[in-house]
Amino acid sequence: MKTGPQMNTLLQNLQAKVESQSQTTEEQTQQMLHDFEQHLMQALNAAQRKIAQDLQSLEKLSAQIHRRTAAQIEDQAEKIQEAMSDLDASRTEWRTVTWKTMLPAYLAGVLLTSWILLMAVQMTFPEPEAASPQINLATFGLEGTRVSRGLGGLGRVLSLPKGVELADCPVPNRGGGTICIETRVTR
Repeated sequence: MKTGPQMNTLLQNLQAKVESQSQTTEEQTQQMLHDFEQHLMQALNAAQRKIAQDLQSLEKLSAQIHRRTAAQIEDQAEKIQEAMSDLDASRTEWRTVTWKTMLPAYLAGVLLTSWILLMAVQMTFPEPEAASPQINLATFGLEGTRVSRGLGGLGRVLSLPKGVELADCPVPNRGGGTICIETRVTR
């Protein structure tokens, strides 16, 4: 097949147009790619600056928090140290107060316990035989009278029946050991 001059011209025009459009598309694509790269670089640079600023802010904030925390820890340590010294002083004072107040009470308790034990042991001993004759009570009107030993064997206690009362002695009691009583019978 033979191509005519018109066909050649048409093909050449078409080829020129395709090349021109291809070149224009390539230039546009290159321009878009270049613009994209510039926008991407700007965005990356902005992000990098923002990250650097955030890191600096974070470092400042971290240092500030560290200083505050250290100050609070020091304050707490001082308070704890002060409380410990107060507690130690209180404990020392408590020991002193305890010994000053408890020792006399403890000694009194020991002495009282010893005395009660001694009295209990002494009460189990038989009554000693008197070297002098024992004075007997008059029997008229004194039925039901009881004589008990005093605590620790120190003397005797006379329990009088009802109706018997102590009275003034007509003769002064100079020798001791004499008591006067009155009953219904002796009145």
